[in-house]
Amino acid sequence: MELSTSRPRVLGWLRSAAILDGDWGTSIAYVLGIAFYHAGYFSGWHLIMMLTFTTLIALNYVTICRLYPGGGGVYSSVSHRSRTFAVIGALLLTADYVITASLSVLDACHYLALDYPELWAIGIILCIGALNWFGPRHAGSVAIVISAATLAGLLVLIVMAFPAATRSAHLELAPGGLGTNWTFFVAIILSISGIEAISNMTGVMKDPAKSSKKAILSVLAKISIATVVLGFAMLAIPNLSQTEHKEEMIRYLGEFYVGNWFGPVIGVVLGFLLISAGNTAINDLISIQFLMSVDGELPKSLRKLNSFGVPILPLVIATMIPVVVLLVIHDLITLSSLYAIGVVGAIMINVGSTGTDKTLKLSYWTRGFMILSAFVLFLIETTIVIEKRKAVIFASSVLVVGLIARQIAKRQAGPKGIIEAAPPPRPAVSGIRGEPISFTTKILLPIRDRGESLLRQVCEEAKVHKSFLFVLHINQVSVVGLLPEKLASESYASQDWIGKVCSEYGIPFRVMSIFSSDIGYTICEQAATLGVDKVIMGATQRTLVEKALRGDVIQTVSELLPEEIQLAIYRA
Repeated sequence: MELSTSRPRVLGWLRSAAILDGDWGTSIAYVLGIAFYHAGYFSGWHLIMMLTFTTLIALNYVTICRLYPGGGGVYSSVSHRSRTFAVIGALLLTADYVITASLSVLDACHYLALDYPELWAIGIILCIGALNWFGPRHAGSVAIVISAATLAGLLVLIVMAFPAATRSAHLELAPGGLGTNWTFFVAIILSISGIEAISNMTGVMKDPAKSSKKAILSVLAKISIATVVLGFAMLAIPNLSQTEHKEEMIRYLGEFYVGNWFGPVIGVVLGFLLISAGNTAINDLISIQFLMSVDGELPKSLRKLNSFGVPILPLVIATMIPVVVLLVIHDLITLSSLYAIGVVGAIMINVGSTGTDKTLKLSYWTRGFMILSAFVLFLIETTIVIEKRKAVIFASSVLVVGLIARQIAKRQAGPKGIIEAAPPPRPAVSGIRGEPISFTTKILLPIRDRGESLLRQVCEEAKVHKSFLFVLHINQVSVVGLLPEKLASESYASQDWIGKVCSEYGIPFRVMSIFSSDIGYTICEQAATLGVDKVIMGATQRTLVEKALRGDVIQTVSELLPEEIQLAIYRA
């Protein structure tokens, strides 16, 4: 049996931009130091080349987000053309997420000036994993606060550094010809990492085309202005060591141009932004494993949820693999060398597939623009494969493990390659027996787990007031991004007990089971769709900590429920 999912569109462009900034926008924190480490005072042109190419990719993703309003990430957008390429793209993106989590949190510890940053980074990742046991920790409101604080800090630094950036910086290509300069360019291409995040959010945006465009262009503007001004300001500092501040270059710029007091300030805000980026990468790792498992591309053991709706095994994997990476590698430059191969490969597949898809209505200019972008990405990926052996070994390991897991999943699914044979969907459960029972009002009862006591209370009321009862059983799935339209019901508990209890009271009823990542929104959505007169919810005693970790569903429903629908709270 397949059960439907609720896919709420709740994100506006501002929250989307804040979440995107917490992933894509963090590149400014480490790109400058890495660029100066590789090219020294010759890195100015490479930063400009990097931003030009980043703009090229961003414009491609404006098109992709418009074409795929239900989710334009590489796995979703390429699946209709080639399942194999979609899986390869998703696995390459997985490799990117692993390094993003490791590198971002490690760099955050450098910006926070913590002793033994690699040990602190491991501890922080473990804490992020523990907190994510209760659901994704990347709320848009928190992202907005972190993003705004970072923007304010960068604006102060940009204003103070601008005179030096325009007067003293010099632009000159590194000696060694095209080959040397191309190698330096490839080494700092990290600024495109994170752009895939916006395409995965279109399925939950209120207006995918407009919101994604505004989010992409606003974050791109921030990255471009900050990189150019601070990059030139970096080149204006005399006798700057190529190795001394590679991990926290912007903190050093804050101390140099504003004052010693400002370095720790900008270090703290960038540190929290980088930790947020690490958290987002871990959530994305969880989501991509779960989605591929639901589609039968990874073993079904990855679908098992805890009581908070979080996939258990994907959470463990997403937490522990970055920890293992940091145990083996705790140098920012080495991690950055593993970074680009995954994201460049995934973006190349996404852009190339979209640009060559003749079923999509694209202008000749747009299609040619995307094909040209894919070709440049191919050249970059080829360069990485030739020059960075460790990156090839790492990405190959992820691909091999992922493809082996895919074959295991196919064997689990049987010869047809589906999730598994399932009985046909059962008709909606109804309490009407023989002659129809008349009713005057409609009640919606959202219920989770075994709330039999609450169900009996509501059945009594429905019987007294001759009401039709809709019992909405919500299975929480706490993953980032878009849920598939259907989820197989196997490995989830049967809800037949609800129909049995309702039948005892002889009332007309219907039982609906739905998967959702936003319970409050789903309750209001169903209440409005069904045209009920009253929504009854059960209140339980919960601590402030529990409310902070799981959210207050009753408050969300009270804010979103239409005024004409009555809300009643019963003690569960």
